[in-house]
Amino acid sequence: MNPLPTAPVRIDAELYDDLWNPTRQGSYPEDSRAFVRIDISIRSYWHTLFDTCPRLLDFTGPDGHDIYMPFMAWAIERKLTFGWSFFLWVYEWLLQSEFRDRLGEEQLLPIMTAAATRWMMLDRDTDKCQLILGSRSLDGAAVVAAKIDSVYCGLEQVQHVRFDTPLPAPEGEFGYFVTPTFDLDYFPGWSPIPR
Repeated sequence: MNPLPTAPVRIDAELYDDLWNPTRQGSYPEDSRAFVRIDISIRSYWHTLFDTCPRLLDFTGPDGHDIYMPFMAWAIERKLTFGWSFFLWVYEWLLQSEFRDRLGEEQLLPIMTAAATRWMMLDRDTDKCQLILGSRSLDGAAVVAAKIDSVYCGLEQVQHVRFDTPLPAPEGEFGYFVTPTFDLDYFPGWSPIPR
């Protein structure tokens, strides 16, 4: 007697296109390795979003599917990557969704902070000390992430900053630039968020 399911075993390389696409999970039997592997992959993105920005669950209830599933389909259509800009793309989708009238700084700042924190964790370029994230909705303020390599430094790694002279608004909802030092003494212009 074989205790394992009889579904065909697939390797992760064959599942690559399905690993982040929730709609593809239903193509596999629930007792298959492929179904479980896709479920684990999808859950990692779900937890990345809602564990970091739990207030978004106030819009949809505890499963978050009214945000998560349509966002993932939208992201797949646009071939977006889920690097540090993942959270900003979620907000871009929210601005086009049925939830747009419920958005404000109480959702925007945690999402921008999450994106900036993810940049600090993922970016290993030693020539980039800070990320400055701007939004049209912040009226010239920004979220600043600094790669601080000492626990003895008195600076916060991510903070909301209002400048004496407000920065111009980015062309899109979000823009960013990086600095090679910890000085914010110039504005090189906004770059669009990476796709």
